[in-house]
Amino acid sequence: MASSSGTSYTSLSDEDTKMRMEQRKRRRMDSNRESARRSRMRKRKQLEDLTAEVDRLKASRATAHTALATVRQHYMAVEAENCVLRTQLGELNNRLHALNDIVNFINGLNNNNNNNYNINNPNGFDPLNNGFVSGLGIDMNPWSVSGGVNLHPLMASGDLFHCY
Repeated sequence: MASSSGTSYTSLSDEDTKMRMEQRKRRRMDSNRESARRSRMRKRKQLEDLTAEVDRLKASRATAHTALATVRQHYMAVEAENCVLRTQLGELNNRLHALNDIVNFINGLNNNNNNNYNINNPNGFDPLNNGFVSGLGIDMNPWSVSGGVNLHPLMASGDLFHCY
């Protein structure tokens, strides 16, 4: 009998051990399933975050492209305006030189042929006659079109200047 009770005690013990092992195995499986589920959730959230970041970067890139296109357009407009202004500057400089040549020519005539030449005023400047000496009987003011010299405005054609 002792042997039979020993066997039954051993079988109960084996069954308890098997049950405990089964429970541990189930808990481990449940724990592994839960861990895998959490891992999948983390990966899904990470993928969603990365997708949102990609969308944000695409929107930022589109905004930057739009801003760059606007800046390029403004740059081209300013560059074209600069070209026009440089051309006008050249035209005005040429006109100023031509007018200075005319003034110098008239002052030379005035100094050579002036009956009222004033030693105290050798440069032909007369503050009483609007700043200019009139020695030839004509208006020697270079800004006046009624003088002996017919002044025509100097104009440059837009075809002559090519700005790049």
